[in-house]
Amino acid sequence: MYVWKCWRETRGRFFFLLTLFVAIAILLTLLPGLQERNGSLYFDRRDYTIPRHDPSVWVNLVSLMVLSGVWGAGLLSAAFLGATSPGSEFETGTIEYLWTRPRTRASITLTHWGVCLAEMLMVAIVPTYLAATLLATLTGNWNQSLLLVAPWLIVIVGLPMLGLTTLMTALRRSASSGLLYTAAVVAVYLILRQIANGPLHLQLPPLFAGPALWLMTNHRPYPIMFPWGSLVRAVLLAAAFPLAAQYLLKRAEV
Repeated sequence: MYVWKCWRETRGRFFFLLTLFVAIAILLTLLPGLQERNGSLYFDRRDYTIPRHDPSVWVNLVSLMVLSGVWGAGLLSAAFLGATSPGSEFETGTIEYLWTRPRTRASITLTHWGVCLAEMLMVAIVPTYLAATLLATLTGNWNQSLLLVAPWLIVIVGLPMLGLTTLMTALRRSASSGLLYTAAVVAVYLILRQIANGPLHLQLPPLFAGPALWLMTNHRPYPIMFPWGSLVRAVLLAAAFPLAAQYLLKRAEV
């Protein structure tokens, strides 16, 4: 029952994000073939199949264009979906009614987290795999390893943001304040990292966004090493933030 309530609370933002990133992915996939003739645009598929182009290089270039448009799907969907159901229930007071029902408070947090995770997966997978299928049809090259692995890394990077938004919403007891505090925490960290990497020359790595940055920079012929440390930090933070939110809600008074 609560799953359905969470879906109703989040479906508007979910469909908006899904439509946005599907449109971006399709546009960037078709962009190389768009030509202008007599003041009007037309699509020329031959640009994808010209013999002088190495198909693998062409596929890699278009894949990077697509990823440049959809790599933020995990972060945006995590932030906007994370501050939905619990936040609205805090503001209207219905959270107190739910807490008195014969179910644990942890189940409320975990149910909302699970619904948001499923929606994040859809927002990341559908545009990317649609672009991969379209690109393979146009080029005849079905070796789409970069695009096939991208949604899963995008979601892993987005999970700490989802947990942080859930934690800030539980801390502030408000959806809008939770989203605002999440943005503030991220902004402060980015500023501190920029100061450390700039004037202080400390070269701090990204906290958990390394896999997404790896996707954008791991192009041939000079691939870079996969940031396993950043991936581990993303997984740990993805687990730590919801647990902290659950702890706060468990100790909160009705």
